[in-house]
Amino acid sequence: MATNYTPMLEQYREVKSKHSNEILFFRLGDFYEMFFEDAEVASRELEITLTSREGGNNLRVPMCGVPYHAADNYISRLINKGYKVAICEQVEDPKQAKGIVRREVIKIVTPGTILTEASLPDKANNYLVLLYEEDDELCLAATDISTGECIWAVFAGNSRTNNVCDQIYRLLPAELVILGKLEGIAVITSFLAHRVPVCAVTNLSDADTNLAAELPYKHFAEEELPGTPAAQAAVGYLLYYLHYTLKSPLTHINKLTKINTQDYLVLDASTLRNLEVTRNMHDGGRKGTLLSIVDFTKTAMGGRLLKKWLEFPLLNPIAITKRQDAIAELLDKRVVRETLKELLDNIYDFERILTRVELGSANARDLAALKTSLAVLPDIKVQLQECQSQLLADIGMTTKTHVDVANMIEAAIIDNPSFSIREGGIIRTGYNLELDELRSIARDSKQWIQELETRERESTGIKSLKIGYNKVFGYYIEITHANTGAVPPNYVRKQTLVNAERYITPELKDFETKVLGAQEKIINIEYQLFTVIREYIKERIGQIQHTARKIAQLDVLLSLSEAAERYNYVRPILNQNRELIIKDGRHPVVERLLHGEMFVPNDTELNHRDSEILIITGPNMAGKSTYMRQVALLTIMAQTGSFIPVREASICPVDRIFTRVGASDDLATGQSTFMVEMNEAAQIIKYASANSLIILDEIGRGTSTFDGMSIARAVVEYIKDKVKAKTLFATHYHELTDMAENSKVIKNYSVAVKERGNDVVFLRRIVPGGADKSYGIHVAQLAGLPKRIIERAQQILTELEQNKAATPAAITSTNDCGVGQTTTSAISLFGSSVINELLSVDIMTLTPIEALNTLYRLQNQAREENGSL
Repeated sequence: MATNYTPMLEQYREVKSKHSNEILFFRLGDFYEMFFEDAEVASRELEITLTSREGGNNLRVPMCGVPYHAADNYISRLINKGYKVAICEQVEDPKQAKGIVRREVIKIVTPGTILTEASLPDKANNYLVLLYEEDDELCLAATDISTGECIWAVFAGNSRTNNVCDQIYRLLPAELVILGKLEGIAVITSFLAHRVPVCAVTNLSDADTNLAAELPYKHFAEEELPGTPAAQAAVGYLLYYLHYTLKSPLTHINKLTKINTQDYLVLDASTLRNLEVTRNMHDGGRKGTLLSIVDFTKTAMGGRLLKKWLEFPLLNPIAITKRQDAIAELLDKRVVRETLKELLDNIYDFERILTRVELGSANARDLAALKTSLAVLPDIKVQLQECQSQLLADIGMTTKTHVDVANMIEAAIIDNPSFSIREGGIIRTGYNLELDELRSIARDSKQWIQELETRERESTGIKSLKIGYNKVFGYYIEITHANTGAVPPNYVRKQTLVNAERYITPELKDFETKVLGAQEKIINIEYQLFTVIREYIKERIGQIQHTARKIAQLDVLLSLSEAAERYNYVRPILNQNRELIIKDGRHPVVERLLHGEMFVPNDTELNHRDSEILIITGPNMAGKSTYMRQVALLTIMAQTGSFIPVREASICPVDRIFTRVGASDDLATGQSTFMVEMNEAAQIIKYASANSLIILDEIGRGTSTFDGMSIARAVVEYIKDKVKAKTLFATHYHELTDMAENSKVIKNYSVAVKERGNDVVFLRRIVPGGADKSYGIHVAQLAGLPKRIIERAQQILTELEQNKAATPAAITSTNDCGVGQTTTSAISLFGSSVINELLSVDIMTLTPIEALNTLYRLQNQAREENGSL
């Protein structure tokens, strides 16, 4: 039997039926209420009281609620826990409603569409990514609605799933929307779980195809649209999802940009993670990253752009040089630089303020912040007039000051307005004549009340008489029960309290009508004036967004110049000789983390003549990994346009940087250290080119010594013969140093070590020549292993080295001509008599029986000589 709920609950259930995947915030007066299962979930997750409400037929239903003015905080908490929230508002005036007030969902808040300021990271984007696959094209469309940025990319071929995972790692989306079937969905899901665990996944199954096809043309210029139908469809479906959730025109999303990997140095997810470019490996935060070292940005917009520059270094030497020129000029013009930094201190995140203006959620404080930000633009342009470098001159020329917007806000909005735009107190006196007159009435009302209270006390003789006001009963005269005998006949009883009576008079009633009418009009007029200003700004959003992007560029250039001055960075030379030459290079992060200790700089030379592959040997903790990461990070910084920590450097831009350093078990996916190591090595071998930089650390350590050594040697040979990339190869297998003897492009380097008796000092200098020891026992001693273990380990090592000298292993390498060479003598498996007889046998004349008898005799003889019989 169907339950007959109250009309209000029936309305709730009807709305909820269309939003089964969201928690429904249902507006009732000053609260957002939740019912049934939503109430139970929200009560538990938000830790608020679960009550109940009469639902009809004496049935009570679960209910909880939150004040509407505090809803943003509760919504953010739910979003952070992985939920989505549908906001259902009253869409008609209750005073004019016939029956129950009409309500509609005005927006759906998801992790990728949330706009609450406190929920968005200042210096990072909040991306929403959509994936769509069609005709072997895996298409990605992404947006940060808080800034209006919208980008797209297409990935094809067998590597498309891995490539899209790399892009997802760069974007670090808050929400991933999947449309249709994806061939690599299992790989993508696993990648999200282990590398982007806070990303919510949404399946979009019932999109309006026709609307999705129309939307790209409404938002973007036709020349910006993708050239393939699949990619354009992905952009259209992304816009459809945004319109469906936010239910707004979204005109601030007006520029579409292609992620063109041909323009950038490609850093895959493993490289970004291993080098800790923008996120550390510990907790995914900024601490200990390259970004944290060079980030001196003053604005949130600049902070977000700096992160993009580091994750997408440039390939084009001309573009790199433009950034270098700008940084150099800012270093030379210290006064200009310091003045610009002070001016940027006054700029708020007006890129995101513009989004709130577009979506109608901006308040008066947002407009005041926008005014403050725009007010410094004329002074910024004045400072940039002194600059000649192309980038700085372009920023100065193309940045508009938007004086009209700043002046309008200055004239209309008070300096410190309240948060709410529905309660008045935000419009400046003198801006609107009618508003000023109504405020005068409201202001004079306090004095009028005081005068009335004084007159009534004198006329009635009741000294305790007082006049008050509340929202329920309006104005009233309150008299204690002890004085009710002196109440005049024109007093009309309005309310009885425990200790007093409240009354109203015709004079007080007339005053109430006049004053309350004025207050209501004041609030309405202020709101209307505010919306007019907001619409004026909304019409100019595109122009102001352009200015925001220019200010972000300026901020990043100032940040990199600040880092260069503070840390004594030097401008690297860009060459076209495919060389990488570094003199006294320093690790940009490690040198900043050292306290009371000097960082030891090192040189590097990589080229395709005689130093294509550097094999680096030496003990653990001596600095091999730091050195190799250092070379990669300096290359990234140089191609970002930054100055770098060196005495001097000449660098040819590389197309990709690959790293395989410090692999660890990935038990969640069943992958051991060795499997992770081999997977990363396979990716490098597959995608590296002669213009790439490869960093390989300890290939083959996860298996047996001979297996590992064989794999390591084979990898180096393949890179040398096939890939021909500039490579740094660190290894504990110092036996591999003999490869340099057979190849003109391989060189040996090692970490310098100073021995004094049993004591060893790591000098952290990379010097020519290979190491012949690993000093592993010494490192174990430094780690604090008991003395007894160290002594026993030393004893075992001595025994093993003696045995090895008696029976050395044989490993074959190839020289540059591809001819196999035995580099050490073979292990003796047979006695010399067996070998001599075996060599004397004429195999071609033996019958099968004779061959079997000979093999049997030789086997027995070998067993005797080996002591097995």
